[in-house]
Amino acid sequence: MSSSLTVSLLLVVALADPGHPTRRTLRSRLNPDCDETCRGRNVTTLHLSADGPNDTLHYLWDFIGNPSVLLALTPPSTSLNISWEDYLARRENSVHFSEKPTYSFGMIINKIIEFNDVNDTALIDTADIANMNVLHLEYFNWQRVSLTQNNDFVYLNMEGNSYHDTAKNISRYGSIKLSLRGFCTLDHADIVPHMLHTENSTQIDIILDNLQTNETFSNSRFAIELLMVGGGDPDILMFVDPKKSLDDEHTPGIFEIVEVRTPPYRELNGALNGGAYLQWRPVSYNSALRDVTSSTETMQYSPKRISKYTNAVKNSMLYCYYGNATNLLLQKLTISLGSKGDGFYKKTNYLTWTFIIGYGTPPEERFSSLVIMIISIGLGLPLLIMVITGLYLCIRRMPKQHGNVYLSR
Repeated sequence: MSSSLTVSLLLVVALADPGHPTRRTLRSRLNPDCDETCRGRNVTTLHLSADGPNDTLHYLWDFIGNPSVLLALTPPSTSLNISWEDYLARRENSVHFSEKPTYSFGMIINKIIEFNDVNDTALIDTADIANMNVLHLEYFNWQRVSLTQNNDFVYLNMEGNSYHDTAKNISRYGSIKLSLRGFCTLDHADIVPHMLHTENSTQIDIILDNLQTNETFSNSRFAIELLMVGGGDPDILMFVDPKKSLDDEHTPGIFEIVEVRTPPYRELNGALNGGAYLQWRPVSYNSALRDVTSSTETMQYSPKRISKYTNAVKNSMLYCYYGNATNLLLQKLTISLGSKGDGFYKKTNYLTWTFIIGYGTPPEERFSSLVIMIISIGLGLPLLIMVITGLYLCIRRMPKQHGNVYLSR
């Protein structure tokens, strides 16, 4: 009985151990040192610095051209410098740090792909070219909706409207809403699916809201293509690892987390804790309520190498930083939204996808205090009843033993 009690207590302690999260100090600047050059222009480039005890993690969120994020780990007190005239013209080496980063990684939200899901498979790789349209995010008119900055978090909300592809003379109504969030410590985000973030990560929430579909497509669905650029072995594909979760407390009905991690350089001897990662729950919501009844699935596809810089990379902030550097990881990742039988995009004309981009080891979900209390009661109450019952039986037997001894005399 005592051994069972000990095992139960150890289990509860293991579930309750939250570790020792590090807290970073956040500093953010919108269009840093771009005064006269940016005056009267629609420019949104936010520099977020997350200062730790031994290093600084820099984020650059950019909405000039294709929306992109740069993550760079540097020594403390390293500063970011932007040559704004060259930067706005998307010229190489117009972004640099005062000290060389120990690691850097970038991501571009490159394309929104519409496909006609004729057979209701919800899989983009079953659609042919004739049943696909590509929307390039650089052709949306991006406007800054709100910016919240304090010591605990930084929120930037952007909205892209009035899509017009000048090359193909294609226009669409509807909008894409992007919400980027930076954090100072380990916690769950306040919006569903309540992703677990660390002080080394940024959360990106994408909403496709009333986006016009191709009128010749009867069953339109959408997929999102991301381009990954930066640190990692360019000859190895990124690792995609769907993991089962312990519970669905924070995201009801979803017991899985998908992780994508950059491959280490060969000289790192296989160490996986020094690179970048993406992490998300494979769920999309077709309503702003984001409840269980409005949830549908997402599907990720194997990463693919890109042999050379594409126009998308050259028209992004990442080209301003990396330029024509060689030996860079350059891969694309596609995620489709929706599942078989969910009514397609036309059911509500609304879809979401939320993911984390971060540095280091992805966080692992742990049971909350409420769940731990319930587990403790579930394990402890039967044990307590057993202990009380055992004591009662022992006490009840004691008088009989004394009586037998007295009669034997």
